Amino acid sequence: MPKPKKDPNAPTLIPEDAYLRVKKLVELKVAPKQPKGEFTVEELSVPPPVRVMPEFKTCIQYWEAAAVVGFNEKEMKVPSRMKNIDDDEKVVKKSHPRKEIQDLFKYVKGQVKQATKRTGQILKQMEKKEGKEAKREKLVAQINEVDKMMNDELRSSRGFVERQQLFDKRYMIGSKLGDAAPRKNALIVIEQSDKVAAWIDETKDEVTKLINGVINEGECESLNIACFSASSVTMWCPQFQPKTDPKKGLADSLKWLGKNFSAKTCAPQAFPPDWLSMLDKCAGEGVQPPWRMYLCCSRAPEADQRAAITNAVSDLRQLIGEVARGVPPLQINVVAFDPSIIADEEQKEFFEALTRPHGSFMVDTSAEDLMSLDKMLKAVQVKKKQLDKLNKKLDKMEDLSERVKEDRDLLQQQIALQNMLQNDMELCDWALKNENQPPPPEAA
Repeated sequence: MPKPKKDPNAPTLIPEDAYLRVKKLVELKVAPKQPKGEFTVEELSVPPPVRVMPEFKTCIQYWEAAAVVGFNEKEMKVPSRMKNIDDDEKVVKKSHPRKEIQDLFKYVKGQVKQATKRTGQILKQMEKKEGKEAKREKLVAQINEVDKMMNDELRSSRGFVERQQLFDKRYMIGSKLGDAAPRKNALIVIEQSDKVAAWIDETKDEVTKLINGVINEGECESLNIACFSASSVTMWCPQFQPKTDPKKGLADSLKWLGKNFSAKTCAPQAFPPDWLSMLDKCAGEGVQPPWRMYLCCSRAPEADQRAAITNAVSDLRQLIGEVARGVPPLQINVVAFDPSIIADEEQKEFFEALTRPHGSFMVDTSAEDLMSLDKMLKAVQVKKKQLDKLNKKLDKMEDLSERVKEDRDLLQQQIALQNMLQNDMELCDWALKNENQPPPPEAA
């Protein structure tokens, strides 16, 4: 037999707060608006003016907190829920005509359907922006990484320059051969070999700075220059020449250097040069000894020749004696240009034996250092071009971080409204399916 139709006017129990909320929405004809562009708070399932009404304010606050009541909100009146439907203390029910509840259920069911659709639309809007913003954030991270790498390269370059004293004022203006000259008889001796040919410019630069900046500016009265190779020792002048000589002065010495020390004159000369012949011609018996010798070379001679050279220097010093009161004999300042000798302890021992105790020794690695620095700076330049390219790309991308944040907040609000409507629909459905009738009114 078909089920008998229920009386539309039959009093039906329903949680009172849900009834009042849905009834209010019906009276206000609340329906989600269609957006003119992107979704805003105006297009949520329940518009802002309705949400602040007493029937909705606390309830929406509850659902926005994900149905969690904070300790400081423990006095909050929470909305009725299906899980508490049998607890009369938590869910206050009143009876209303069944037909009215049916109409409310039909309305709220439609609202839930629209709210679900609206939630999906806002989610899609948010995810689209999140996708674009994720690409932008990835690009920003890439820019930061490239910027960090570029700055690391720059810091590395600065550290390298400081360690190598590449632009030290002492050597940019002064000479590595020394910053002081004797009162007279300064002798500049330059190796002439195929090995030193790689550092022609660096050698000339050090000698030029010594002549112009130290000898010319100081008290030194006279000088001479010599080039020595495996086959010969060539002197600028037979004896030490006054620096102020109008014909054979400093200018002529530099001119002679340019002609006699070049790639053309060095390339045919095999390494090593004849150190013993050079010492004999420049400071041997019967020769006016230099007060200080400034020696430019590529590296130390072969190992089997070094002891003979250091012994020869020691013998010459004993032979010469003091060249003047308080001036030790045969003081030698050496600058070597082959960077491979830096870690060679035997080479270091040879040059220290040659120059101690009144001379100096230094390895000039400026040519290789400049090449290394150039590579570092080119790496920085590559990073800079990459950074500029990435920044141009970033300039074309819109910053959506704030709008993503707004959409997330919007979605949270919409989900809270959907949950509220869904809960109220479930309560209306329960009311229609509940077989328990409200108790009859008490007799007067």
